[in-house]
Amino acid sequence: MDESVKVILKKLDDIDSRLKSIENPKNQPHSTSEVDGGEKKVERDPLFSKALEVMDKYDEISSKQLSDSLKIDVKRTEVIMDQMEAAGIGTCYTKET
Repeated sequence: MDESVKVILKKLDDIDSRLKSIENPKNQPHSTSEVDGGEKKVERDPLFSKALEVMDKYDEISSKQLSDSLKIDVKRTEVIMDQMEAAGIGTCYTKET
């Protein structure tokens, strides 16, 4: 009986970690990890290339427009745009009034 309780608790932990990854997708797709040469490798969001395709159609695009096109939340879109800027693809700016 004790062993089956441990198995159930482990399954519940697995389910909980999966739910957290679904609720907070920004924590997983673009984490950084160190490579052998001491270089940092940045994993890009799975929608990074799709975002590039959408941005290719416009001279300028806001994070809201991009999020609507990709059907994702604005926060995740901003993270993707930050990744693009870090990769040297375009620049982000804030328009002051």
